[in-house]
Amino acid sequence: MIWFTIVSDFLLYAVVSLLAGHIVLQFVPDHRKPAVTIKKSVILLAIASIPVLSAAPAIQLAGLLMKNSPPGSAIWMAITEFQAGQSFIFSLLLAFFWFGAMAFNSSKEIQAFWFLLAVVNIGFGSHAASLEFLPGMLSHTVHFLALSLWAGVLLVVTFFAADLGNWRSFLKWFTPFAFGMVMVLLLSGIAVWLLFSNPADYAASWVLPYGQMLLLKHLSILPLLAAAVLNGFGNKAKAPSRPLLKLEVFLLGLVFLATATMSKLAPPHNVVNTLLTEGTAPFLELVSGKLLLPIVPQLSMSVDGILLVLLGFMSLGLMIMGFFKKLPLWILCLSGLIFVAASYIGLMMNMNF
Repeated sequence: MIWFTIVSDFLLYAVVSLLAGHIVLQFVPDHRKPAVTIKKSVILLAIASIPVLSAAPAIQLAGLLMKNSPPGSAIWMAITEFQAGQSFIFSLLLAFFWFGAMAFNSSKEIQAFWFLLAVVNIGFGSHAASLEFLPGMLSHTVHFLALSLWAGVLLVVTFFAADLGNWRSFLKWFTPFAFGMVMVLLLSGIAVWLLFSNPADYAASWVLPYGQMLLLKHLSILPLLAAAVLNGFGNKAKAPSRPLLKLEVFLLGLVFLATATMSKLAPPHNVVNTLLTEGTAPFLELVSGKLLLPIVPQLSMSVDGILLVLLGFMSLGLMIMGFFKKLPLWILCLSGLIFVAASYIGLMMNMNF
């Protein structure tokens, strides 16, 4: 069931980002963006899919409640007494009105209004909001809004632009826009993290599945930022390479996947207590050695671990070099993946807990 909810969240992030990009680009003058064409049916389908993809947490919750309650009572409790269920009901209502507004060709301001309500609703149903309602909802909403705006514009331009004309004019506003969204992402991400964990427990949390996914997310951000900088400052040709834009979209997808997975795992409020209830992260002892309580992370350098970290950064260098050498897209994507995997395994081999 957990994989069902992870995939649903991943697709939800992608759909909302597509809608975000579509709306943002409507506010941009034609001479400052590539010519973008998205069929109305695609937008309507994306809006209609939001409640379907938002249903996974409510379905999972109802399934858990059915173990102790009749099906009808369990479903009613899930949608009335828990934020995940309430968020699903709100998503149905929002999608209904948003779909109608889009079907009748409403203004871009009205579309933006429904989009913002949908993002707030996602924040309302988040794990962060269930811990501390107002701070959690606000921090998660701002975090997801920044990510969807950045990813959405990039997604739409990459896959729905007939050509990449007006590219330099587009970069003049999109590069600072993307940089601003990254800054908001970092600050709001720290705010969300502080709700879940003590900063001093960051390394100790790597013994948990949540901590491992957080580490993988942070590692995947490095090649993403490298690709964003290269596309923003190194891809200023009149006819830029579309595969290089696809590389950035692919790396954003890795961040989406890590975020979706983290939302389904128990956060490390107390590392030892969470460890006793949730167990250790998969393969942890295989790469880091035997786990001892209390958890005291220590850096323990090993030749294999150092070599793997070096391999990771060499792969990152290959990705950057391949950008200028116009290597095939699959090589650039593979280089980014190798950086994340090799750096992760190498770092874990250099740690004792």
